[in-house]
Amino acid sequence: MLSPEEYLQLVIRNLQPHALPAVTVDFHEAVDRTLAQDVTAQLNVPPFNNSAMDGFAVRTVDFSGGPPYVLRVVRDIAAGTREIDGVSSSDAGDGAIDAMAARIMTGAPVPSWADAVVKIEDTEAPRGASEAPAQVTIGVKPTAGQNVRFAGEDVRVGDTVLKAGNTLNALAISTLVSIGQTRVSVVRQPRVAVISTGSELVDPGVVPEFGQIPDSNSVLISHLAQAAGAQVVGVYRSGDTARSFAQTLELAAQDADLIVTSGGVSMGAFDPVKEFGQAHGFTFEKVAMQPGKPQGHGIYRGDSGDDVGVLSLPGNPVSVAVSFALFVAPTIAKLLGKEVSEQPELLSARAGASWKSPAGRRQYLPGKLTCSRGELEITPIHALGSGSHLVASLAQADALAVVEADVDHVAQGDLVNIQLMGVKRW
Repeated sequence: MLSPEEYLQLVIRNLQPHALPAVTVDFHEAVDRTLAQDVTAQLNVPPFNNSAMDGFAVRTVDFSGGPPYVLRVVRDIAAGTREIDGVSSSDAGDGAIDAMAARIMTGAPVPSWADAVVKIEDTEAPRGASEAPAQVTIGVKPTAGQNVRFAGEDVRVGDTVLKAGNTLNALAISTLVSIGQTRVSVVRQPRVAVISTGSELVDPGVVPEFGQIPDSNSVLISHLAQAAGAQVVGVYRSGDTARSFAQTLELAAQDADLIVTSGGVSMGAFDPVKEFGQAHGFTFEKVAMQPGKPQGHGIYRGDSGDDVGVLSLPGNPVSVAVSFALFVAPTIAKLLGKEVSEQPELLSARAGASWKSPAGRRQYLPGKLTCSRGELEITPIHALGSGSHLVASLAQADALAVVEADVDHVAQGDLVNIQLMGVKRW
């Protein structure tokens, strides 16, 4: 049997997923997209010197001797004020009573004659909404630059702010706008088609008859693919014959960069994916993991002549979730031009209960995370352990306990590796 890392290497080597072409989109369409090239700033951040506090803009040269200091208030400067230098520094007299200040709000531009801002709490000025006083008494001596956010101190025009390969979340989109970038080059989303196999499957929402089950795998794979950055272009279902699977595969391949199938890869009498795949050069391996031991992949060349990668997962829902995280998500990441490590970063947690693990296979056990005495703790979501059919309990899981192949028992309190679920890890 291959280790999960060895099988992933085999998938990448055989399918050879590479970065898809770039497209340019508006910033409001760019969330969760992957940058195709570095992004540089077109604006300084901040774009101008502005106040970090509500208070008074002052000249530090006007503060000699000890407090209190009395300054003439020459104007009000609110956030959004565009003309701030209508008052000249020559308007200030030679005496302390004639030294000047401007009442200023947080984020408002600091006039060129001022070099500091005194926060309102250090003055005797009234708080809240009121007219600016004619003069202000200040109880502290400011230093140059105090409470001033200088233009470009965060980012300067031309600085590289976001790197190619980054996924644009809400924070990154906000950054784009702040640096003057409203259109951005992103990698085209991989087009993924999903095929479920099994004559026992019925559409979601249909009440199953005896011997039938809802097709939850197609829903699971579709949403996992979208969360990984792909666009789902079709969801299909195949019967339990190689001929039915071949016809379905041809339909799925029309618009897809990658096809993900579930079921039909084991040793049963009705495993159409394996029957078809073995006749068309697909690779099927036993992977030393639980769940998800049987895995397959290959290249399908349809009537259009285009090659489409196919990843074939087992049919049990927990196996699907684990297999997607280990093999499908990194393949999609490669199509997005991302660097892929052999194994995602793991965290550690204490076992909240005891359980068995299969000797010779790495176990990925769905569990619920809690925090106990300042440490993460993971507890299996089901008393039956790691059964790959336990889909109803899967919604409770927020992590996988990763137990190495040379361990056959985990005792309560043992430190185990965990892999988070529901987040991008590649």
